[in-house]
Amino acid sequence: MARHSPSRPTPHAGELGLQLHPGARVYTLPCIAGHVGADTAGMLLSERPDLSDKLTLLVDVGTNAEIVLGNRERLLACSSPTGPAFEGAQISSGQRAAPGAIERVRIDRDTLEAKFKVIGSNLWSSQPGFEQAVAATGVTGICGSGIIEVIAEMYLAGIITQDGVIDGELARRSDRIVQTGRTYAYIVHRGTPALQITQNDVRAIQLAKAALRAGVSLLMEHMGVDHVDRIRLAGAFGSHIDVKYAMVLGMIPDCDLFNVSSAGNAAGTGARIALLDSDSRKTIEQLVRRVEKIETAIEPRFQAHFVAAMGIPHSTEPYSQLRKAVTLPAVKPPAARSGGSARSRRRTGG
Repeated sequence: MARHSPSRPTPHAGELGLQLHPGARVYTLPCIAGHVGADTAGMLLSERPDLSDKLTLLVDVGTNAEIVLGNRERLLACSSPTGPAFEGAQISSGQRAAPGAIERVRIDRDTLEAKFKVIGSNLWSSQPGFEQAVAATGVTGICGSGIIEVIAEMYLAGIITQDGVIDGELARRSDRIVQTGRTYAYIVHRGTPALQITQNDVRAIQLAKAALRAGVSLLMEHMGVDHVDRIRLAGAFGSHIDVKYAMVLGMIPDCDLFNVSSAGNAAGTGARIALLDSDSRKTIEQLVRRVEKIETAIEPRFQAHFVAAMGIPHSTEPYSQLRKAVTLPAVKPPAARSGGSARSRRRTGG
């Protein structure tokens, strides 16, 4: 593999058909391993967890989440099959992040009424002038960050249980909870189109977040630790997630929220560093050789971690740090869970 070469090839732009000066040299960041590519190398170069004693977790959320855990002593990495649900696919009211998409949601704990913000307006839906502010775009769907928030808020409001089941008994209390066949749904927006979160939507997010969390748990297990000191969420999607809701949902492990933040486009930042500083290219080539790749697809413990991570925020972990900042519902005894296997979704491309 190229990453084992003492120096990486730098072909001319003309050889690659790039619309640049034909004499320009092209440098590509090294891949770490299969499904953990050059964008992860860019994230490493941008964040440099190897320069700190603190144990840092880096997560680039996508169809395959790329995860790095480490410090100056050791670096581990893996890829976990989250699927496209975080980006709005496979969600009944899901859509890409565009004007008109719901991106922020709050649910009143007493009335179970929802208010939201859409991309393109700073007003909440409960504020005067909201209808006029969104007249040009309308309210068209729910994007990834909105899906994370609405399901986390549904849990905090008691609408869904720790197992992710929408409580149909609450339909007596609020007309936002409606029966859909043998299950229930929560109406977020009553307008046209009507937008709701169904039981299948909740399951899709549970499957995605459980796969992500299982990958993190495997790295922590291989590292021999039960907590991390710092968490950075990278990528376009990670930049727009409210870290509190990501933790409420259980996408990431328990950590002091003060030490959880967005890294923005860390891969792009790493690419710019490599472009402007030739010495950094040698640094990242040496650094990726230190990274130990954990193959989630063949790890015998992945499925156990996956099942435990289906609970919100988790079936077995107390999330004591999160509880200092957020009032979580009382932990109930584990119930039978459904939702299938993350491995099967990887095999079928789901």
